[in-house]
Amino acid sequence: MVVDVPLDPGVYFFRGASGQILYIGKAKCLRKRVRSYLHKVKKRPNKIKRLIRWTTDVRYQTCRSEQEALFLESRLIQEYQPSYNTALKFGRTSWYIRIDVEEAFPRLERVSETQLDGARYFGPLSSRRWTDEAINVLQRIFSVRTCEGEITPVPGFRACFQYHLKRCDAPCAALVTRELYGEMITDIVNLLDGEYETVQTSLIAKRDRASETLEFERAAAFQKQLQRIQKVFTFLDVHRR
Repeated sequence: MVVDVPLDPGVYFFRGASGQILYIGKAKCLRKRVRSYLHKVKKRPNKIKRLIRWTTDVRYQTCRSEQEALFLESRLIQEYQPSYNTALKFGRTSWYIRIDVEEAFPRLERVSETQLDGARYFGPLSSRRWTDEAINVLQRIFSVRTCEGEITPVPGFRACFQYHLKRCDAPCAALVTRELYGEMITDIVNLLDGEYETVQTSLIAKRDRASETLEFERAAAFQKQLQRIQKVFTFLDVHRR
């Protein structure tokens, strides 16, 4: 019953008679979104009419934020490949987050297709706007670069405004090592893979090591990352539903 669906943000699943997942979507308000499929059905596109006809069960997973629902939806679509997610997007562009993990200092890119180039791709996401939002969320947590092109660290190089906003650790000016930058990229990849606990454990260990060596500014930075992750990514792992 739609009335039993909560008002929270989250991800919903349309399932068929044999239990297979037909469609996965996200919503700022689960009840309102699921209910919208049942209104004015006759005016709906044929693909949605068929989806409603074949759906025998609707399930959901609540999230603490719309951003968390966005990341969860993307990962679950990638995992389950529901047939109607592809069908309903026919003729529309798919969007992905691309991370070239083979670069010395990778950045997060929004792209419309995947390639066999050794990079990691995460998606498809719901729209261009939500892909940009996902990247923005990650860049507010981790200070990775936003500039294009290759990076060659040059000590004394004048860092851009993003560095002064504390949105980038300025690898261009050699203010962060390749190793430490790579650890941030690993944490981002793990978050996008749903490995929330792995990232949390990693950041706690780095925070504690920094405190033990009296690097209190670094320890505070790791603590801030933890708090931001907990605000967005709590309950991200699908296996915890």
